[in-house]
Amino acid sequence: MGNKLAIDVCVVSYNSHDELKECLESLFLKESQNIGHVFVIENGSSGIKKDIKERFRKCTFIENKKNLGFSRACNIGIKISISPYICLLNPDTVIKKTFFRRAISFFENNPEIAVIGPKIVEKDGSIQQSARGFPTLHTAFFGRRSLFSKLFPQNPLSKKNLLATKSSSPIEVDWVSGACLLARRKAIDEIGLMDERFFMYWEDCDWCTRFKRAGWKIIYHPGLGPVLHITGTSSKKAKIKSIYWFHKSALSLYKKYDESPLHVGTLIVFLGAVIRGLFFTAFSLLRKA
Repeated sequence: MGNKLAIDVCVVSYNSHDELKECLESLFLKESQNIGHVFVIENGSSGIKKDIKERFRKCTFIENKKNLGFSRACNIGIKISISPYICLLNPDTVIKKTFFRRAISFFENNPEIAVIGPKIVEKDGSIQQSARGFPTLHTAFFGRRSLFSKLFPQNPLSKKNLLATKSSSPIEVDWVSGACLLARRKAIDEIGLMDERFFMYWEDCDWCTRFKRAGWKIIYHPGLGPVLHITGTSSKKAKIKSIYWFHKSALSLYKKYDESPLHVGTLIVFLGAVIRGLFFTAFSLLRKA
């Protein structure tokens, strides 16, 4: 604690008690020498369990009275953080190997970089597609979780959108996942906090887009990490709502940057989001039944 070139960490949780405990354990075990402050913002109605507060006394715990959404909760932590670098970290992540110090050095040696995303892996050790191109009309069919990408992972449209397996060296990308995202405070001060209109999902893409439009670089660095991400831990607690917010935020993102005549692109995305959302809702209800 108190290291001048340290990283402050913001963890936004939603009733993810067991996952949060494992996340914080890995964070302090691997990165205790490089942490400035750790802010845990709880959006869940049950609050933070007493044993977690007692075990991790170095953390600052903030318990919201209601679910404020991911962006707004992250901004609470960012506003009170003081270190020159900030890490957004999901509670369902586990840091497997120390990398904060190397990330700081990379930032210091490359002042044009605003955001770095480390290598993120699935439970089976495979690389998670956490570095991507800005979404287009093709993304609904060739995104990370689309059927086409799973059946034909080497197709050119998926490869253009999913960049984490493209290189073993640091590469510039459009955006990286907020599951573990490191950002430069100077860049945040310039372009602003996360857009709180994104309740959950796609806020990381929007943030990175704003950084890039201001002239900053977004880097995926596979030499940092790995970080294990057990996807969907919080969303599984409210599956239907998660499907709604995923597609609503996707539409909001496309609309925000849509430059097509008469916003025809937004209309197409809207129709696609409705169809896709209904399909996933029906599939989720059938699985539950």
